[in-house]
Amino acid sequence: MEKFRMNKSAERVVDLLFLLAKSSSSLTLNEICTGLGLPKSSGFELVQTLLHKGFIEMDDARLKTYRIGLGVFEVGSAYLSNLGIPQLARPYLEDLNRQTGSTAFLGIEDKGKIVYLDKAENYSVMRPTAKLGSRRFMHTTGLGKALLAAFPTDKILHILGDGEIVGKTPYSKVTLPDILQDMKEIRERGYSIDNREDNVEMYCIGSAIFDQSNHPVASISVASMYSSMTPEREELIVKLVKEAALKLSRQLGYSGDRLYMDHK
Repeated sequence: MEKFRMNKSAERVVDLLFLLAKSSSSLTLNEICTGLGLPKSSGFELVQTLLHKGFIEMDDARLKTYRIGLGVFEVGSAYLSNLGIPQLARPYLEDLNRQTGSTAFLGIEDKGKIVYLDKAENYSVMRPTAKLGSRRFMHTTGLGKALLAAFPTDKILHILGDGEIVGKTPYSKVTLPDILQDMKEIRERGYSIDNREDNVEMYCIGSAIFDQSNHPVASISVASMYSSMTPEREELIVKLVKEAALKLSRQLGYSGDRLYMDHK
């Protein structure tokens, strides 16, 4: 049998994408070349090709730093679709919508934002304005906070960034201590709460979805009118969301008996 030989060009592309994906910050051309052990001329050609194809993008034109681009997200989204998360989640979204009369959402994180992948709203008394494919802050939405709390602290800090933390409403948490405390409370109780933090009329409850490696891969939430939320209704939605999230996670191979158990 002929011995398998790695294609050097393909190997360098994959190595570069993993280098950027694992880095906590964007990288310069020199840092990329050093990390891959490439001469600058070869590194430049590789970066420019991937930049042209949309797999990496310029993060800071002044510093000439690069980060993962939208092309990688599109490939990743296709992977998620083929993996079946949206298809697997659909019955749970429909059940949540039917049992609560409120819209149920599915989302993933991309570039520090929560992206709305799917929703069920046939039984919704009132339909939230979030459109599929739209992006919102992770630290203000129930869908985003559920996933954000499942990330390690260093990733949370990276997503929030070094600058001013922007809110959406007067109820948004906009200081690092407040957000980190919120993350701690989400982990402890096993679900997120968006109490008018993204929309002053909405009250949302969410949970992260974990895979077979106990990695957070998505989140689900139920968005209700704040004016309709009673202690009894909140208790019901919390129960339904946590049950749906755990069942869906187990379908993806998650082995824990409760969510967030290993995500401090």
